[in-house]
Order: sequence, then C-alpha cells, then structure tokens
Amino acid sequence: MLKYLVIFTCFLSLLSTTTAQKDWKIASDKDNITLWTKDFPNSEIKQFKLKTVIKADFEKAYTVLKDVERMNLWYDRVSSVTLLKRNSPNEGIYLLEYGLPFPFENRIATIRGVIDYNKDKGKITVNTSYHPFDVPKNKSEMLQIKTIGSSWEVTKLPNGQIEIIHSGHMNPGGNIPNWLINDGVTSGPIKTIKAFKKRLSL
Repeated sequence: MLKYLVIFTCFLSLLSTTTAQKDWKIASDKDNITLWTKDFPNSEIKQFKLKTVIKADFEKAYTVLKDVERMNLWYDRVSSVTLLKRNSPNEGIYLLEYGLPFPFENRIATIRGVIDYNKDKGKITVNTSYHPFDVPKNKSEMLQIKTIGSSWEVTKLPNGQIEIIHSGHMNPGGNIPNWLINDGVTSGPIKTIKAFKKRLSL
C-alpha cells in the first residue's frame, strides 16, 4: 500500500509541475531574449520570466548585481536605491523608488535582497521580496508597494557566455489600470536585460 501511495504522490507532483510550466505563455521571443508571462496568483496582474544567453564576464555580472545601490542605472523604472540596513555582506534591506509615467505618482518599496555567489559551480542567485521596514521621513508620504519580488539565476557557460534567467512580479497599487501594468510586464524586463548587458560591457 505504501508503495502505491508513494507512486501516486510522485505522479501528483509531476502533474502539478507540468501544469505550472504550461501556465507560462511566450509574450516575446526576439534578439535572443525569450519572455514568458502568466497570471500572478489571485490577481489579474501578470508575472514574468525571462531567459537569455549573452557573451559577458561571469565575475562582472556578480559585481553589477551586488552593487544594488546603482541598480537605478540599468533597471527599468527604478529611479533610486537607498540602503536601509546591511544584514550581512550578502544581504540587505533597501528602499527602492519607482518612477512611473505621468499622471501617476512614483512608488516606493522596502525590499530584502539576498545574493549568493558560487564561483566553483559558476552560479549566481539573487532573491528579493517585500520586507516591512521604517521609511525615511522624506519618503513617508509616498505610496508603498507591498506585492513585489524577483529572482535572478546567472550561470557561467563555455566560450565566455552566461545564461540569465530573471523573473519577477509587482503590483504598484493605486489607480493604475491592470492593462497598463501588464503592458509594463512585457516591455520593462526586456529594457532591463538590454541595459544590464550594456552595463556588463563598461
């Protein structure tokens, strides 16, 4: 009986994984960048997953990703980043300000970011998520984003190439229509990855 239960459990797990993969739909596939989207749970707002392979230095990718306070130089819509607390050399809490198009007001978010660098395995992972934290007085009146998160997986490949998988979601809240948010989900990540690539070449 236990044998059949184990088999049945494995089957359900495989079915769940397959279904989750099918939920992703290709939104864009050009310039060696593939972008998928799907509905974020219990929301009409999309989340994204992006994959690309570029010629770039693996260690330089780590340097750029770890330099969170300069992320505004290449990450779409991020206008400023402020370190609020350094938990460890690889973890911190940051205040991000997002610049939104007129007539919408800018938003802020307090984010916990963790980076892991495994040189031997040729792997970099970054995970960010909303983390409640006191906001500086000069930003305290701004609208705050609390549904937000992202991840990066950078893998070293032969011939001086790296593979990048970047995924994320954000609900800026307020009076922004869902269609406009979802439009940004399909265009913003591509702008980000192209700017990131340029940053790696500096």
